Amino acid sequence: MNTYLIQFLATFILSFALTYGVKVFCIKYGIVTMPRKRDVHKKPMPRIGGVAIFLSYLIISFIYFKYIAPNNHFISAQVWGIDRHLLGIWLAGLVITGTMLIDDIRGLKAWHKLLIQVAVVLIVIASGVGINTLSNPFGQPLDLNSVYIPLFKYNGIVYHFSLWSDLLTLIWIVGMMNVINFVDGVDGLAGGLSFIATITIFLLSISTIVNQPAMASLSIILSGAILGFLIWNFPPAKIFMGDSGAMFLGFMLGLLPLISGGKLATVFLVLGFPIVDGLYVALSRIVRGQNPITSPDKTHLHHRFLKAGFSQRSSVLFLYVIAISFAWVALQSGTLMKVVASLILVVLIFLLIAILTLVERKRRAD
Repeated sequence: MNTYLIQFLATFILSFALTYGVKVFCIKYGIVTMPRKRDVHKKPMPRIGGVAIFLSYLIISFIYFKYIAPNNHFISAQVWGIDRHLLGIWLAGLVITGTMLIDDIRGLKAWHKLLIQVAVVLIVIASGVGINTLSNPFGQPLDLNSVYIPLFKYNGIVYHFSLWSDLLTLIWIVGMMNVINFVDGVDGLAGGLSFIATITIFLLSISTIVNQPAMASLSIILSGAILGFLIWNFPPAKIFMGDSGAMFLGFMLGLLPLISGGKLATVFLVLGFPIVDGLYVALSRIVRGQNPITSPDKTHLHHRFLKAGFSQRSSVLFLYVIAISFAWVALQSGTLMKVVASLILVVLIFLLIAILTLVERKRRAD
């Protein structure tokens, strides 16, 4: 446990310092977000704090897995002396953070960003990461590698596209990137939820039943990177993570449960409300004839809290409590109970939306 604490503290301190450095840099060179009509903040804010999250995570995880504990790996297959899964994660993380940094500074078209998201997922699929099975509470796990489509042969190895596995992996990770980007609309929300999720995966990984030390290290390192940034981002925020941070965190939160054995139900319980809220908002936009991803509005759950009269801090803390409560359920439950809890969570979210809508209407009437 001392090893994990050292990893966490090292990443936390580095992230905290790097976030401050990025903040100073943004102010000096004018890399700030100007307030828009739908925004909560009212003054220009430094906007590329995600760079600090990624760099602190990358530096500490590289040092640890490459030099301190090279035998602590996910798979034995290596490329350039590095665990193939890890190399894919680092490379894909670099690509999504780097390209979204360009978006934060200069702007990218929506379809450009979608292509980048797809490319990033293809990188991790090529490294061997994917959803191979789905837990079935009523019987045997569902095998998603039943249909293979050969693509090409390289160095004596035939590379395939696993239809159901790779397709579901693509949808899941791209979806998670956009979900975290959706909730990055209130100070501290995306970072706080990501921190809760990574800590949950860490606790699950060190349990005697799971016992995945490599996953535990990667999760605790990422959680330290998030918390170091979150101190600067908690309401009232002094810096934003930007798309570079939100997309990177969404990528990692989509990826971690896949590497740890397809623990999608666990992550869904922790991040259920932004996932369901994101789907609800996207469908609502489609019904209104709008773009489901890029159309600006204030219909997300966190916006509803604000319109109902809650402060930013109270809204964020309330949503933290929901996430922590269901994280505890995820850690204590088997597959069947997780399915039941997920259904309860969905009902709770729609109940919250209905209550907050009524409160907002009453405030307007008064």
